[in-house]
Amino acid sequence: MERRLVEALDEMAMKATNDRISTGFADHRDETRGHVEHVEEAFRAMGLEPEERECAVVEALDEERRKVEDAVGDRDLLNQFYLGAGMKAERVEITTYEGLLTMADRLDLGGDVTDPLQRNLDDEETTLKELKGLSKASDLKQLWEKLTP
Repeated sequence: MERRLVEALDEMAMKATNDRISTGFADHRDETRGHVEHVEEAFRAMGLEPEERECAVVEALDEERRKVEDAVGDRDLLNQFYLGAGMKAERVEITTYEGLLTMADRLDLGGDVTDPLQRNLDDEETTLKELKGLSKASDLKQLWEKLTP
């Protein structure tokens, strides 16, 4: 999931026209590369080699993004969409890490496994708060007036 999100974050960072949004996605892309390493660290702690698998939810979010980009020409509206898409992705990641941590706890796997996953969860929760802040800071009223003359 994290590897695929690195690609999606890179695309949204390049396509967003709002500097704060673009920079936020670029920063989170870099952070997400670290998340990949944390997941690999947790696998190694269990004596396992991680396998890359498709995540249907992430693929669906990416497909939705491409369809919206094809259908919407207004850059401000796309920036708002990117914020919403980012929040959706963060919620998926948060739920995933919560589930993994619950499973690791029940299996008593220990801190070597749970600590890297917890770091990722903490980062994702922080990023979701930041995206919410960006969404509130953006000028939705001006966008609404633009869309409904």
